[in-house]
Amino acid sequence: MARFTRPEDIKVIVATDCGSTTTKAILIEYHDGEYRLMTRGEAPTTVEAPFEDVTMGVLNAVAELEELSGRKILDENGKFISPSNGKVGTDVYISTSSAGGGLQMMVAGVVRSMTAESAERAALGAGAIVMDVIASNDKRLPHQQIERIRHLRPDMILLSGGIDGGTTTHVVEIAELVSAADPRPRLGTGYKLPIIYAGNVEARDPVKEALSDKVDLRIVDNLRPVLERENLGPAREEIHELFMEHVMAQAPGYKKLMSWTDAPIMPTPGAVGLIIQTIANQYNIEAVGVDIGGATTDVFSVFRPDGTTPVFNRTVSANLGMSYSISNVFAEATLPMVMRWVPFVMDERDLRNRVKNKMIRPTTIPQSMEELIFEQAIAKEALRLAFIQHRSFASSLKGVQQQRTIAEAFEQTTSGASIVNMMTLNMLIGSGGVLSHAPRRQQSALMMIDAFLPEGVTRLAVDSIFMMPQLGVLTQVQPKAATEVFEKDCLIHLGTCIAPRGTSKKPGPVMKYTIELPTGTVSGTLNHLEMKLLPLGLGPDGLPQTAKAILEPDRTYDVGGGNGVKVEKDIHGGVVGVILDGRGRPFDLSTISEQERVKYLTRWMAELDIYPVKNDQIVR
Repeated sequence: MARFTRPEDIKVIVATDCGSTTTKAILIEYHDGEYRLMTRGEAPTTVEAPFEDVTMGVLNAVAELEELSGRKILDENGKFISPSNGKVGTDVYISTSSAGGGLQMMVAGVVRSMTAESAERAALGAGAIVMDVIASNDKRLPHQQIERIRHLRPDMILLSGGIDGGTTTHVVEIAELVSAADPRPRLGTGYKLPIIYAGNVEARDPVKEALSDKVDLRIVDNLRPVLERENLGPAREEIHELFMEHVMAQAPGYKKLMSWTDAPIMPTPGAVGLIIQTIANQYNIEAVGVDIGGATTDVFSVFRPDGTTPVFNRTVSANLGMSYSISNVFAEATLPMVMRWVPFVMDERDLRNRVKNKMIRPTTIPQSMEELIFEQAIAKEALRLAFIQHRSFASSLKGVQQQRTIAEAFEQTTSGASIVNMMTLNMLIGSGGVLSHAPRRQQSALMMIDAFLPEGVTRLAVDSIFMMPQLGVLTQVQPKAATEVFEKDCLIHLGTCIAPRGTSKKPGPVMKYTIELPTGTVSGTLNHLEMKLLPLGLGPDGLPQTAKAILEPDRTYDVGGGNGVKVEKDIHGGVVGVILDGRGRPFDLSTISEQERVKYLTRWMAELDIYPVKNDQIVR
């Protein structure tokens, strides 16, 4: 492959994502001053027997690109032709991967809520699934911790603990614990397990003494050099390096694939996190992204708790998914919480049987309206539970002493409070089959609104064909191409949700609004427990139209300026439009009767055109 020194020389890009079941390929070309997605192809991933060579799936997916685009990308020997010349070849080939179960890690630290949590943040941000967290104070006996390390067989371990210059005893004890476990890697037998030490610099020598004979020990800067600061970058970079060097090298065919690519292969979730960070930084916004799969749900966020510095967080809810993990969602959410989103009365036994059928046949899709509604209700709960976990994890640094006023001392707040602020959130991006492939885009919008309960003014979008991983790794090669394709081809802009924060126990106005739509100005009042849909679509260029909105909340409601404070701002349209949500925040339907709940749900779903409605009832 040709190596380009200047991003502007790159005109044709091929990118693949090797998933656990499907390998997806996209072709991006530069035309008329902009980068656009030309076509995509996919093929089964070939990491397992009988093929045991991941490159076969890649070549099959790229062959489909060739067929659909008319561009010759591979030569007779199955090698990429580079650089491009007319309708032949590509300038760059890049890839991400989660085949073989992705990157599986354990992390260890001294204090569970401090250094161990910082280590977990570093691993999750690098795209890993964290299998377990070992800490001095996790209430397990040493022999139980040793047994756990031996049993899990992770791809690598991240070890942290202590601030620079602090006591070394506890972190050395953790290192000795890992040494006693003598862990073996999940893939490959002829190499030592990689362990990254990112703790107190004073403890480096004794940690080396305890571990260097048994494992491949790498030492990087401390994750928490002082209590007030996290330094996750060096550990994340080392995780990526080791992922390429050790984990990927052990998987069938990856050495060959690594020799083809023009940038390091990244774990799929790490690449998705990278594109969300890039977009948040480029547009100076706060964003939340979610990817809901069959077995897990990943949540990514970029918030600016101090108003300027972006803080990135990622969590993996390994037991919340829409096929293999659907029973876990049902068990954790409980039946009443799932049923509160279903606009008709259903038999409990019937519901439980549907969940079990989905678990037995995880690849099936809903065949009737009733099945679709029920599956989307479960999706709302899976997303809600994953976001609760994310909120608790995306917090300010624990252990840091904070000065408080007398008023704050009486409030129920602690150091380590969540930095997730739904009122300042600018954009919510959904991905995964249940969101990307919903029969109506309005359904995707309502699933995200009901699950995340955005406040104030929030833009909504979904990933059209799940190409965020490829675009994430592309940001390291050609950021302009990544952001242009993300904005114009990857994102399907749904519109904007306007949801005043506040509650009311009786009917009445929540907010007055005046919105200057391209078709004319609309004014009105949004009442308590009312939802409205206003038309604001896409322009001729395919990008969202904008409109000026004047929002005047009632004195007990807030749309971003404070209770009762008028707000003026530009809002964006999309394929759904502008959704006005007067249900209040926090929003809770559990106190009303089943008949009332069905009545309200049917009314909202009819207003937003979620499902077909006939004679004031959802058509089943």
